[in-house]
Amino acid sequence: MRIADAQWIPATQHQTWDALLDPEVLQKCLPGCVKVERRTPTEYALAIHATVGGMDADYEGEILLSDLNPPHSCTLAFEGKSETACLAIGTAQVTLSPKDHGTRLAYTVAAMAGGTLGKVGEPALMKAGGKLVGKFFAAFIDHMAKLPRTAPPPEPEEPERGLAASRWSWLAVAAVVLVILGYHAFYK
Repeated sequence: MRIADAQWIPATQHQTWDALLDPEVLQKCLPGCVKVERRTPTEYALAIHATVGGMDADYEGEILLSDLNPPHSCTLAFEGKSETACLAIGTAQVTLSPKDHGTRLAYTVAAMAGGTLGKVGEPALMKAGGKLVGKFFAAFIDHMAKLPRTAPPPEPEEPERGLAASRWSWLAVAAVVLVILGYHAFYK
């Protein structure tokens, strides 16, 4: 199963990025989400109750983030397991860019299902996946629209390089000059 689309988010790019990584926002916006827990800066655990193809199931899963390029893009891998429906796994590419005083969030999701869930068939999985994504974005856009817009954080300053960057380097230059002057004064 593959889903690719884009959404316009009524918030700045950095606010959208921060919200996508916030466990509280994710728990609030993911349909059927019971919990989202950030284990590390790039690993999340979650529990979701979902109905797919008429099958109710509780899923425990993980999301792993990689290729982080804040606030522009990331890749995520996800896995969900259920005792009754078996397994769902996949990856997603997410790209954020400024657009019309907001953020364009483009995504491509590729997923597979196994076990009883896999037997439901791709059309039913596509329909359920589309509904899940649609409900998530409706809630996420509504959440983001309620937030006041904030300016992006300032870019970090480039550290100075070369002799101007260090007092010790100037001290070394001064010592060399004094040695040369002292040599010429006392030995010539």
